[in-house]
Amino acid sequence: MKSILFAVAFIVFCFFFIIVTYSDEISDKLTYNLNRNLDVDWGDNNPKFKKQNLNVDLLDLSVSWDYFNIVFPLTQGAHILNAFSTIKSTGCISNIALSLNIHIDINCNEIRIEIKRNKWTKHGELHISRTFFFERTVFDDFYDKQGNYNVNIDTNNFVVNNVNLGHYIIEYSFIDKQNLQLKINEEDVILTKKPEGLNIHTPDSDFFILNRNYYENTRKLDSADV
Repeated sequence: MKSILFAVAFIVFCFFFIIVTYSDEISDKLTYNLNRNLDVDWGDNNPKFKKQNLNVDLLDLSVSWDYFNIVFPLTQGAHILNAFSTIKSTGCISNIALSLNIHIDINCNEIRIEIKRNKWTKHGELHISRTFFFERTVFDDFYDKQGNYNVNIDTNNFVVNNVNLGHYIIEYSFIDKQNLQLKINEEDVILTKKPEGLNIHTPDSDFFILNRNYYENTRKLDSADV
């Protein structure tokens, strides 16, 4: 038993010794690979990434950048992702904590979002989008990539369409495959995937973005004045 414990302790010691000794080289390699992957052009229908001084630090389990911009394709469609034009972040550092769930803390000086205006139709207590439709694959892909993540975003300046909303703290995590919980400055928002589309429940109102079939049928009925 003692020999097994000694062997395990020796292996752990060697592992961390190698990590610490070569941490700079590993960090440089991770930084290079991350920047190279973000520079790949995936085509006109996919977002482009622009960044400056994007660096990985292995020992701190952190990623930092001077600015990181996501530029969405200029597609005049009704897909919900076409609601975004750009997302810009400056002066940020992201720290990762490993536990049962991966916890990511992102602290930024500024996050700036350009988003297209949405028109809503009120149906009882529900506000239904008339501008965009929801694709289930967007929610499913997001869950597949971040289903076990708890993310906390803290920004000194949260700017939406050139309006500075000030200091914002945004947390999000998946409750299950159907529900994503957002906490925006301590206010709970629940996004629920349904067969008909996406329900967004806020403390004050409920919003709904129809899936493609319901959205297109609604547009046809509107055009026919039914």
